[in-house]
Amino acid sequence: MRYREFRPSEQLSPDLECFWLLEGYEPSASARPERLMPDGCIELIVNLGDRFRERLDDGSEVVQPLRFVAGQMTRPVYVTPMGSVRLFGVRFTPGGTVPLFDGPPAELTNRIVALDAVAWRLERELAERLDPTHAPDQLVNAAEIVLAEQLGRYKDRRGPIRADVHRMMLLSGRVSIDRIADDLGISGRQLERRFVIEVGLGPKLLCRILRFQTVFQAVEQGDSRWADVAAGCGYYDQSHLIRDFRQFGGDTPASLLADLTQFGEFFTRKNRTSLSSNTRNAHSSRLAPSSLDDRIEATDDSTNLT
Repeated sequence: MRYREFRPSEQLSPDLECFWLLEGYEPSASARPERLMPDGCIELIVNLGDRFRERLDDGSEVVQPLRFVAGQMTRPVYVTPMGSVRLFGVRFTPGGTVPLFDGPPAELTNRIVALDAVAWRLERELAERLDPTHAPDQLVNAAEIVLAEQLGRYKDRRGPIRADVHRMMLLSGRVSIDRIADDLGISGRQLERRFVIEVGLGPKLLCRILRFQTVFQAVEQGDSRWADVAAGCGYYDQSHLIRDFRQFGGDTPASLLADLTQFGEFFTRKNRTSLSSNTRNAHSSRLAPSSLDDRIEATDDSTNLT
């Protein structure tokens, strides 16, 4: 199994956190669902391998489209690979999809929908330009060309809270919502509406999700006592942390981490570059295949998913 991230061009970095590629997983016939948790971002995913099944709230399953959008999530999603895995993803910064998709991000919250339902022109372009046989550099550069064209066409749709969202991402949600509203000269209720419209989540909920994701990094760095992890990640106490884990992960911290496979770990923020790194090190806006090696952020060649 190999997971890699690639920084977007400077032209796209305000709207994109990264491109990513996950490939090389051959599940067994008895493969169980993989748990994916909220991370504060909307993702566009192109499946270049075999399809996945998604488990719905009522326990039934549906087969996912080959090109789809995963909206903001406030609870875990469970998916099962049906064969070989080769997924190419575009991870947007919160609010980054506003210029691209029909309708506000709030309409996608807790939903996975076919790409052509929200951006038929983008779906058509990606279907034509992304081939399952393409190497990573071809995938990234083809996607950048398509997205640059689309974002350039609709750049005037961008909303007014981008700088505040950026700050939230940099500080992992540890910001004052009241201070943001005061700086913008609006009420807390107006700020809530703007975030829901542009991001798909209210500002407090986005901050909670970003804080929740910092727990995985803290555990990775060796924190062993849950009370210390809670305090270090900005929680009032251990019970406060447990409540967020039950909502966003569907289980207690200890049980979730014991059950989390490497497939699921690839989609936690502990395996990602920070937004500050993304901005600071972005290459020039020229879309050149030769620059791809300089933009690889993370790799994992592990094949043991149990």
